[in-house]
Amino acid sequence: MLAWMATQGANPVIPNRWEFTVLGIGVLALLFLIVAVIGIARSRHLSGTAQAVWILVVLAFPVAGPILWLAIGRRSTTTDRDAEKSTESGVR
Repeated sequence: MLAWMATQGANPVIPNRWEFTVLGIGVLALLFLIVAVIGIARSRHLSGTAQAVWILVVLAFPVAGPILWLAIGRRSTTTDRDAEKSTESGVR
């Protein structure tokens, strides 16, 4: 295989374009995973059990889990904050 690649002018040490693409997708997935786990750990609206379930979902499904957390789980955080701000300011 290396002999064929050498005759084709490809260097086996230098990554190809598709390898950079796959690496970039992997890095993005890892970043989403880290952001989701940190967001779950810092969320005050979830009980300990709910946080554990969310973390298990995120770790069990490394691509879909963070997307679900960012789309569904964080929504209740913003609505809780809005409700707290409105109660503090006297607006009901």
